[in-house]
Amino acid sequence: MKHVRNFHRTRFGKIILSLLGVLIALYLLLFTSLGNRIMTPLIEKSLSYTLATPINVQEFALTRNRFHLLFQDNLGNTLSTQGGFSLLTLRMYAHYRIEGFQRGGFNPISKPFKTEGSLSGGIASFNIHGNGTILDGNIIYKIELHRFSLATMDVELTKIAYAQLMELLQYPSNTDTTISGKIALNGFDRRDVGGKIYLSTHTKRFLPTPITEDSNESVTLKSLLADPNGRVKPFHIDVELNVSLEHAGILEQFVGMPLGGKLHANGNIKGDEKHLRLNASSDVARSDATLLIEIPKLEPSVIIFDLKHADAEQAFALFALPAPLSGELSAYTELNSTDGKMQIVLTKATTRPDVLRDYYHITQPLIRFDATLNADLNKKGVHYRAAFKSDLARLEMDNTTTHDQMLRDLLKTIPSGSVRQ
Repeated sequence: MKHVRNFHRTRFGKIILSLLGVLIALYLLLFTSLGNRIMTPLIEKSLSYTLATPINVQEFALTRNRFHLLFQDNLGNTLSTQGGFSLLTLRMYAHYRIEGFQRGGFNPISKPFKTEGSLSGGIASFNIHGNGTILDGNIIYKIELHRFSLATMDVELTKIAYAQLMELLQYPSNTDTTISGKIALNGFDRRDVGGKIYLSTHTKRFLPTPITEDSNESVTLKSLLADPNGRVKPFHIDVELNVSLEHAGILEQFVGMPLGGKLHANGNIKGDEKHLRLNASSDVARSDATLLIEIPKLEPSVIIFDLKHADAEQAFALFALPAPLSGELSAYTELNSTDGKMQIVLTKATTRPDVLRDYYHITQPLIRFDATLNADLNKKGVHYRAAFKSDLARLEMDNTTTHDQMLRDLLKTIPSGSVRQ
């Protein structure tokens, strides 16, 4: 009994009592209403620093296995979450709700949005499931983190407003287009990304907008993937693409030219940091079209485009141009960093005098013809070889000249032709 009465006086006893006192103090500080009130200002300060905006914690409660938190920024954007956890297994589960009412504050997209969902898991695997409304559309998402790094993501989009998305990207757009689709990607944590991206658009109204100058011309694929030291870590990718556009004009700001008509394409991007390859196919303009882009060392080096048996009128419509002729169009283009070649073949073609007159200021009779144009491109210029056979004239050309001179030579061969300036 004497040893027991003197236990608190021994060195070991003092250590045990000190640890017990710390545990009691931590319990009182962390898991009681008094401790919660003491911790609230510290949490406000930490959240304000992390989110880079003043935060007001309205509700906070923490017990030994449950928690609840509700806070707002000065603009009324709100986040609330409540759930439970285990200190023994280091796992948690929770429900969350985020409402971004105003632009600014901790709202990351500068547009109103709402989302809610659930969190569950631990350090090894953490899952986030949720849904929300954003850009006048709906979104459902499932995200998995491995050791708090992104591993997989599954996103379903429904009627996302394209014009609002373009506004976020600081591009003009005048359309009622909406985007729907699915994105399912995995392997981010292993840097071995695979999956599928399916996107489709619905458009009732589209008006062209002036093409804006891109202030990020220096941005390249390599710069996007490099770390702050300019190094690209090894990776592998194999992603299937499927895109269907009711009006290709919505891409005008990205390709730098007016577009029109419908466009559907399937593709695949596959490879690694040493060599990427993009393969795509399409039935654009009722054709059989393929595209191949070779990207060694993240620098595009070879582009091959093959268009077979396209409807000429729809091909012109794709570039938002009135079709001056009808017939069957085939084209082949191969470009690399130093030179290239192109061939365009028109068969069973017929001019459209009204369109030539009204839109291209060229007066010509109705002409039925076949034509072939070859162009070899290099640093010295462009070498054209052309053959034109109609019911009125025949032309063969083999010369290095400008585009304008080639067109003038072609027009000279057609009787009764005139060009209004």
